[in-house]
Amino acid sequence: MKFEVLGGLNITRAGEPVPLGGFVKRGLLSLLLLYSNRVVPTSHLLNALWPSGAPATARKMLQNAVSDLRRTMNEGQPQADEPILLTHPPGYLLRVAAKDVDLSRFQQLAATGRASLAEGAHEPARQALRAALSLPRGPILSELVEEGVVWPEIEALENFVLNVREDCFEAELALGRHRAVLEEMENLHMSHPSRERLSGQLMVGLYRCGRQLDALALYQRIRSLLDDEFGLEPGHDLKALQTAIITQDPALSLLPTIPSAHPSSSRDVLLHPSAGGSAPRQQRHDGVIPLPPLPADRKPELISVVMVKVQVGSWDGEPTPEETAELTHSASLRIHREFERNHGTIRMRMGGVSFSFFRGADLPRDHAKRAMRAAMAIHRHFNPGILPGATGPRCTVSARIAVATGEAVLQYGTDGGAELGMTVIGGVMDRCTQLLRFTSAGELRVCRATHQATRSEYSVAHEPDSGWKVLTSLSARGDARVDDGLHEAG
Repeated sequence: MKFEVLGGLNITRAGEPVPLGGFVKRGLLSLLLLYSNRVVPTSHLLNALWPSGAPATARKMLQNAVSDLRRTMNEGQPQADEPILLTHPPGYLLRVAAKDVDLSRFQQLAATGRASLAEGAHEPARQALRAALSLPRGPILSELVEEGVVWPEIEALENFVLNVREDCFEAELALGRHRAVLEEMENLHMSHPSRERLSGQLMVGLYRCGRQLDALALYQRIRSLLDDEFGLEPGHDLKALQTAIITQDPALSLLPTIPSAHPSSSRDVLLHPSAGGSAPRQQRHDGVIPLPPLPADRKPELISVVMVKVQVGSWDGEPTPEETAELTHSASLRIHREFERNHGTIRMRMGGVSFSFFRGADLPRDHAKRAMRAAMAIHRHFNPGILPGATGPRCTVSARIAVATGEAVLQYGTDGGAELGMTVIGGVMDRCTQLLRFTSAGELRVCRATHQATRSEYSVAHEPDSGWKVLTSLSARGDARVDDGLHEAG
């Protein structure tokens, strides 16, 4: 006989379905299969089958169901490895070969895949995990669930299957198969948006497929969901992944941001180097791969971050890809000139977003003022936002601008003095990205710290949960053109 619980309960003998009868008999067999080759106490069976309270005849009904199952299993010609339902104090035990239960085969294949994954053997891991994932036919014991069954065993097994799917994604991403699994990860994430491990894997997949902004937007959705529903912030490792994506950390293009093969929770998302790269593979500790330690002499410093999102439009339909590329490139050059003019230390571009870090000088708040001067100049340039396209003045270029100020640790990866990449550790990047999400085309928004550092120079309007929208310049550098442009944007 063959038994299946990874979907609706299904029993076959020689390929033919075996009818099971009523709820008590099906529920009893389901529980015994979930605990196959282990004793299930009678009290547990009674509580599971009658969660609202067992009737006086419950024990008799259970004994009758056991007898019916024994007759069902003994029909036909008995074989040496046929299942046997035993009375075993304090309850019952179903002795059945692992090869005859889909859940047991799933567990064996998953264990094999996870062992290979832990050893860095990604292709054997992928094959074993894919074989395991081919067994589920739908939600576990779906028919019983439809009848109102709510067993913790079912929830635990559903979570186990999800963990195995994430293990499989880890192996696929490590093999560079991000495009092959991206749609599968997106579909699974829609059903389980709060699983941080899956979210981190999807963010890596999006980033490696050239969808950096989608990866960052996903992070913001996760952050809002965790805050709204649980009052939580994303875990440290997911925050580190967001920063790595913003700064285009080279490690992301080598190997995904993922945890070990045996995560302790869905929140484990860590960076680690490629096993095939020049960097040595890091040792695992407590089931995870640790982030590289910060240099001992690296201290937090005050910085301001300016992010500019360029959007290209058209007066008469959609701009062509050539026009979009030309205008985005031209706009980025202008933006980066303003960053440089105001001594932005680092200037980067990711997709349609340009950003720069302004580091503190002798005056504690000088970096915020320089960041605002750059942001205002960019804002002025893109109002009203009409620029000539390849075929004439039919295209528009608008900009959404956000400025945030706060402490961060700037960590550089170096090789003989050459900068290979930078990681920014600190909430200032989160705040700036969040501000940009609430900023409309033509608007400039700042965080509280930036506003306090520059309040004597700019007039703002506070909007709860979306920062301060800059309205006018109050400094001597402001002029009518700046003011008018800002009023039009606001």
